[in-house]
Amino acid sequence: MTDLSPTPTRPSRLRTALSALIVSLTLNAAAQALEPVSWSLTTLQHLDDSQIANRALKIHAWTTHEGTGVLFIETREVPVVDISLRFSAGSSRDEDMPGRATMTLKLLHQGIDGKDAQTLADTFDQLGAQLTSSVDKDEVRVNLRTLSDPHTRRAAVELFTQRVSKPTFASAATERIKATALNELKLARQTPASVTQQALHAQLYAGHPYASAQAGNEQSIAQIEVEHLRAFHQKAYSASNAVLVIVGDISLDDATNLSIAVSQALPQGPKLAAIPLATGIATRPAHVHVEALSGQTHIMLAQPGVPANHPDYVALQVASLLFGGSGNNRLINELRHKRGLTYSAASAMPLWEAGGPWTISLQTDPALQDATIKLVKEVFAQWLREGPTEQELAAVKRRLAGNLPLTSASNAQMLEQLLIIGAHGLPRNFDALVMQAQQLTPQRIKAVINRYLKADQWVVTSLGPTTAQRPLPAPAP
Repeated sequence: MTDLSPTPTRPSRLRTALSALIVSLTLNAAAQALEPVSWSLTTLQHLDDSQIANRALKIHAWTTHEGTGVLFIETREVPVVDISLRFSAGSSRDEDMPGRATMTLKLLHQGIDGKDAQTLADTFDQLGAQLTSSVDKDEVRVNLRTLSDPHTRRAAVELFTQRVSKPTFASAATERIKATALNELKLARQTPASVTQQALHAQLYAGHPYASAQAGNEQSIAQIEVEHLRAFHQKAYSASNAVLVIVGDISLDDATNLSIAVSQALPQGPKLAAIPLATGIATRPAHVHVEALSGQTHIMLAQPGVPANHPDYVALQVASLLFGGSGNNRLINELRHKRGLTYSAASAMPLWEAGGPWTISLQTDPALQDATIKLVKEVFAQWLREGPTEQELAAVKRRLAGNLPLTSASNAQMLEQLLIIGAHGLPRNFDALVMQAQQLTPQRIKAVINRYLKADQWVVTSLGPTTAQRPLPAPAP
């Protein structure tokens, strides 16, 4: 996920629902008229709610008249309110203009009527508020953290709302953003993991919106004009296409009023249609190699996965933990411990609305690329035949259960859970998916992985130098 936050300090986000639910396993007029606030706390920099735990949580949910879904948790431990607006406005909505979603979000930071980008930043600083934003294939998130003092909160929320709902879309700012986007494309080509991943998605999702590069390309960026961005904002940043999450030191009545004000200020229009499911897309086994000067070859293998609201999502997510997730697993045992082929190897299934790819990723010696890919496929084929053991599954269940309390250890973590719940229509219960995982058996996991994953259907990408290939070293006894 591309993070466009203007502030250097921000919480990292885990991009799968199950991992996010177990955080440790894999957040103007009124402003101009602002008077001094009689709080002893004038900044958020020294507030720390990371140790808050064991809260009695009550999730409130409602939908505004304009169609915005709202989720709210009241917490009173620290005088802070965290707010996040999530729009189904990621790069999968770019259609024939790759890069449009990313550029639209960047322009939200360029100013509103009467305030340019610097004035906006200065005003947020004066309020002691923090603003962050991010974009990925599915979504845009714009987040505000503010002190809960009513005077400060109202001024910060008003400015936040104006920034999201009524950006100026100035032509000069658009040209600056286009120039920045072109420079970022050049930098991205120097990041092996990014290039390998995009090549993988282009293969795996050919013909689907997920195949498009999130950052766009030189041709599409050159064609994007300010009217294209303004039209995208009007359509994709509408109230009915939004989820609003509020966590913190604010009453239910005030949260309700806040949600109404935000929803009414956003553009009005219909909710966008869901992205077509990628679960059943036809794939053919293939291997694309990207030539690059590198001391290591980057390798990714993938097959289509399922969305978070799918009945088999939890089983597939636990399967990724078992095969190549955290701790000791099949993949790392075979590749690192027995043969010393790689320092790290992992499997994961990202949380995407239409179903993220079940992916294996690793790095190895360029001369061992072909043999390593063959070994990974053999190890996976054996795993399909055997399934996990009782001991392997029990160890993952213990880790999941042990880390469950961390899902509500801070406002930021609760905000993340609520965003996932709201975006994917999941049960309004932080432990729902983890409790489902506790009911899994080795037999169920074996049946599910054989239903969706095939030993001979891998889409593979690699990036590194072409060189003579060697056989694998003998495994350690």
